[in-house]
Amino acid sequence: RFLSLLIIAAAFVIGGATAFCSSTVSMQRRSPRLPLPNLQARRQHNEEPEDVIPSFHRRSLLASTFAAAYCSCCFPSSADAVIELTQPSTKLRPRSKLIDSIFADQMATGMTDYEKEVEKYKAELFQKLFNSIGGENSSGTSIPVIVEVGMGTFPNAKYYAQALSSSTIELKGLDIVGVDPNSSMSSYAQDNARLYGLSSSLRTVNGVAEDLPFADGSVDAIVTTLTLCSVVDQTKALSEIRRVLKPNGGKFLFWEHVLSEDNKTLALQQALLNPVQTFSADGCHLNRRTGMNIQKVFDGKVDLNYMTLEGKWVIAPTTFGIATV
Repeated sequence: RFLSLLIIAAAFVIGGATAFCSSTVSMQRRSPRLPLPNLQARRQHNEEPEDVIPSFHRRSLLASTFAAAYCSCCFPSSADAVIELTQPSTKLRPRSKLIDSIFADQMATGMTDYEKEVEKYKAELFQKLFNSIGGENSSGTSIPVIVEVGMGTFPNAKYYAQALSSSTIELKGLDIVGVDPNSSMSSYAQDNARLYGLSSSLRTVNGVAEDLPFADGSVDAIVTTLTLCSVVDQTKALSEIRRVLKPNGGKFLFWEHVLSEDNKTLALQQALLNPVQTFSADGCHLNRRTGMNIQKVFDGKVDLNYMTLEGKWVIAPTTFGIATV
């Protein structure tokens, strides 16, 4: 009887797992249209998005040279571009363009209820981040470099816009670099960037969390939301995140679903369904203790929180917070 129930549960998860989580470094939904904050030097909300891809999203000649080994990076012509991208040391694993396209579309539309549930918590978290970064960087500008690992469809765009407009630190702009192995996510991310007035701030690059294309100590802040569940090697990914963060103050904002800490029945369900989830949701794991691993890599310098969301079943247990280098 137990085996029969497990098979039924597995069939259920296969049908709906892609709505639960992101892929290898986060596949997320397209954000709903919300009022755009009044941001200086950014487009107003009543402007219609351009039908063409901005110039900074075109493939560069350099990227095309390495097309056989790597997906192209996107270098903007915007003044907000501060950090230079480096060449990854490893090749990306082959991916199916068809599956990636389907998954990106599902994540752009299938996480609406989840994002509504977590909106107030994410907004507070991003505000804390923006209130803690600023000042002149190595290039002499007050434009922080923020890397979102597993950006997906960029559902966090609204939090960047809201936090930027109300930050206690005056910033001249942002240099946001989205890293994701699924190139089909990029168009959704660019749409959300335009929607929230961040077009001049965003670049996207194909890559993985275990091999970030940035120099040591070059990034002001890194963001992951529903990402670390899907990376192949979580410890290596976290170590890589710490490597590229600036010493003495670099920030790491995270929001991740994890193994339940306070519900043994739910934890058992997560463990039993994990193989099905991993197979059907592009590497997403239900049984990781991500908060514990973050504390280890960041030597305990972590504002760590845990909660269980209502009605989200196996992805309800959540750890979130900000770690500091």
